[in-house]
Amino acid sequence: MIIPLTIASIATVLTAISIPGHAEEDHNKRTGVAQNVTVTILSSNLANGNSVGEWGLSALVQADGACVLFDAGRHPETVIHNAEVLGADLSCITDLVLSHHHFDHTTGVLPILEALGNHSSIERIHVARGFFRPRRVPSRSGTEEANQMIQERQSLENAGLEVIIHDGPSEILQGVWITGPVPRPHSEENYPVQVRIKESGTWVADWVPESQGLTIVTEEGHIVLLGCGHSGVVNMLTHVQSAISDHPIHALMGGLHLFNATDQTLGWTTDRLREIGVKHLMAGHCTGIEPLFRLRTGLNLTRQTAVVGAVGSQFVLGEGIRATAIAM
Repeated sequence: MIIPLTIASIATVLTAISIPGHAEEDHNKRTGVAQNVTVTILSSNLANGNSVGEWGLSALVQADGACVLFDAGRHPETVIHNAEVLGADLSCITDLVLSHHHFDHTTGVLPILEALGNHSSIERIHVARGFFRPRRVPSRSGTEEANQMIQERQSLENAGLEVIIHDGPSEILQGVWITGPVPRPHSEENYPVQVRIKESGTWVADWVPESQGLTIVTEEGHIVLLGCGHSGVVNMLTHVQSAISDHPIHALMGGLHLFNATDQTLGWTTDRLREIGVKHLMAGHCTGIEPLFRLRTGLNLTRQTAVVGAVGSQFVLGEGIRATAIAM
């Protein structure tokens, strides 16, 4: 059993740096592609057995022996508990990618570090530009900070992590890319309008400018993960194929933020994803159950190629989706 240690016991000095995007001009000239890939969902809304569900997201990405944690869940112990239940080894993780600052994707960061203690291999946290910008919620005190990650940054410093702020696509491990901030040619407004961010001196609806995704480049195509897809799933996939590699979209998973979408929005999104050509869909969290089933039908997928991304669900390159009993 791993004995949790305090954050201070692993304290060193953090270096916060900004990394510009460095996608190749020729999208097919990459450093390399991943050959063996498994993605395991550790936090999502649907769970069964001894695992725990929540309104949150986290996924363990294993690519050719390297490990990345994509988001960290909503409650402090969810990822730790589910990893133990599923037999997922978190000690292999060297890089943590946070899709955006919202608490249902970031609350688990410090508890995971504490639980791993001296067994932790996590060295870097990757966020996109805008992650640490101040936020406000008008219904609260006018001066109350709504971005908890600003205060938590000091604890990350004490944990000895290198926080890397990305301005564009970046290959963080061989074949594993983060998108950085996503251009939004399509007006997919998938974000909570009650939160505010300051633009040119005025508090406006927080469009979550730091919303980013992760993709693993393989010979079969991209395996793409979204946190909440606040930049829009169509915008995200367009960016992945234009800025990182023009390979097809082999698999799409994570949160697509369609749970409250109108029929018109669902229809438009389905049409665009069908044009892009998504071969496997394992979406959960804020995607919504009904939207997932509509996407399955509209994309001409099946129960084997489109399922709810429940806790414990896996996508294995060369095999496809390993769905949990509750998802099937």
